[in-house]
Amino acid sequence: MKRRPSLLIFAVMLIGTGLGTAADLRGRVSNGTTKKPSAGDDVVLLTISQEGMTESARATTDRSGYFKLPVADAQASHVVRVVHQGITYHRMADQAGRALAVEVYDVADKLDGVFAVMDVQRFEATDETLEIKQLVTIRNDSNPPRTLMNDRAFEIQLPPEAHVQSGLVQLEDEPPLKQQPVAGEQAGQFYFVFPLRPGDTRFAVIYQLPYTGAAVIEPKIRNPLEQFVIMLPRSIKFEPKAPGIFQPRSDITPDHVEGTRPVMLGQTLAFRISGTGTLEELQGRRKQDQEARTAPKERPGGGLGPPIDAPDPLQQYRWQILAGLAVLAIAGAVYVNRRTQLPTRKKPSATRQMPTQLPDQQIRTRRSDRHRRHVRASQESPH
Repeated sequence: MKRRPSLLIFAVMLIGTGLGTAADLRGRVSNGTTKKPSAGDDVVLLTISQEGMTESARATTDRSGYFKLPVADAQASHVVRVVHQGITYHRMADQAGRALAVEVYDVADKLDGVFAVMDVQRFEATDETLEIKQLVTIRNDSNPPRTLMNDRAFEIQLPPEAHVQSGLVQLEDEPPLKQQPVAGEQAGQFYFVFPLRPGDTRFAVIYQLPYTGAAVIEPKIRNPLEQFVIMLPRSIKFEPKAPGIFQPRSDITPDHVEGTRPVMLGQTLAFRISGTGTLEELQGRRKQDQEARTAPKERPGGGLGPPIDAPDPLQQYRWQILAGLAVLAIAGAVYVNRRTQLPTRKKPSATRQMPTQLPDQQIRTRRSDRHRRHVRASQESPH
């Protein structure tokens, strides 16, 4: 009986030591639209491992926007997901333990200040197939800043005979997400069910066309001042229909690059290509990815592959093109084993969405179950 107090003290010490290995991740969520704290938002802590991301804690912001999440493993990498009006926002947790600041935005189904900034198209061709990797940068410059979310926040018109291989979406400099575009009512019409948050969102579509050695390409201007960049193997001949629109860019990549200044409505961007060939730039990316696949994984979740070290393709387009290189390099990695055609594998996934029942969201909840599944898949697919 005399030993019980000492045993009790020892047990308490053990418990205290165990609790001491855990830590709290604190942060604050602010509303970038109203410039006020964002109260009542769901906050989810995701732990990154070799298997992907798993939920390890959950909280709700208080009326001042603050949250606290228990961290069981302080050595692991974590991502914080905040759900505001049904849209998710992600931030990497600071392993140094500093408080995390997350900015969210109110949702609207119509917005001014949303426009296309850049259209980058890469061409590769065999005797029978023309493959185009197209990446469009859309900028949300709404004032006050809000997130655009509707059935077709971004829509793209491809040639009627286009066979879509795969798609990717990237927000600012976050990791790209695999997402297959949805076919519309008309031939060649496709759209992404993906929110346009403030800033730049890039949409990549990889598609193939029948090819007999030559083709006429007619890019469409979405809005004034949009810029276009064309990348071709040097073995493919490029002939613009109107002089003075495209300017060649030398010493940028081993491939043939043509770029435009901001174009206006009414200007023709049509051009003819002939010949076959593959891009040296993407061949290097595929080789790097193949080497990365055989190398040991050193980063949590395996990372996204080797970094992009290519020189700037078009100095005045620095940000958009560098982002495009990163996205399309990952897209090209799907086709490492290509010989004459490039097979793809697509495995979309979805996890739970935790919407809040606010007025703007009530409009969205009346949409079809199919649409909501697309939103959830596009928003919460772990990459």
